[in-house]
Amino acid sequence: MKYSLRKQSKKGSTISFEQVQQEPPLWKSPLTWLCAAGGVLLIGIPLVMDNVTHRVNSAFLVDISLSNQPYQTSLEALCRQYVEHLVEGDVRILGKFADRAIILSNQEFQERDRLSIQNQCKYITTQPSGIGRVPGTSLIDALSRLETEIGHQQSQDNTRPVAAVVVIQAAELVNHQQQDFTVIKSKIEAIIHKGGALAIIGPDVDLQNQLSSQLSSVKNTQICTYSDGQACLDWLFQIGRK
Repeated sequence: MKYSLRKQSKKGSTISFEQVQQEPPLWKSPLTWLCAAGGVLLIGIPLVMDNVTHRVNSAFLVDISLSNQPYQTSLEALCRQYVEHLVEGDVRILGKFADRAIILSNQEFQERDRLSIQNQCKYITTQPSGIGRVPGTSLIDALSRLETEIGHQQSQDNTRPVAAVVVIQAAELVNHQQQDFTVIKSKIEAIIHKGGALAIIGPDVDLQNQLSSQLSSVKNTQICTYSDGQACLDWLFQIGRK
């Protein structure tokens, strides 16, 4: 509040005081402080959440045998959903398998690569050279390769929890290979023994029933269908990032 002098007439000597309302300084305005607080929250909350988000050794291994080719649309959607769960600093292991398994990538995920990696999901069912020479789909070989890759990361003092996805239509035998569920169980336990979880996703009901029965005692392992793939991935990364 300030006062100003105003002369009433040129002839008169009477002077009156008039009150003139003065705006408060900008820095004292409640609106200014409200906007500043909103800006701090807008910037600060994502930074805090990023700092408390635990990074994981993630993996996506997909069955690309002929029996799984009809599910290309579901596989592509699942691949994109998987990439959406990644955050910068996660390890991303990508592998494909049929009669044998091959690892195509084992490196740290960078946010700038998200779009290009999602675009690569269009080709998720493409068979790399050397796969599919003989009929069959070896789940054991896929788990063996994944176990090796996880072990490689852990040998470099990267003991982050695991968030692994194995997508398989059916475990057809390769070269009279036995479907040894004891071996399958032991490999899954070895993959997640330092923390994390593993999800096996696919449409084959018989395989699901077999795996659900054989792996019921293995902690943090789920058997899911393509239709509940999103919920399965949500569960997987929730366990891995605890």
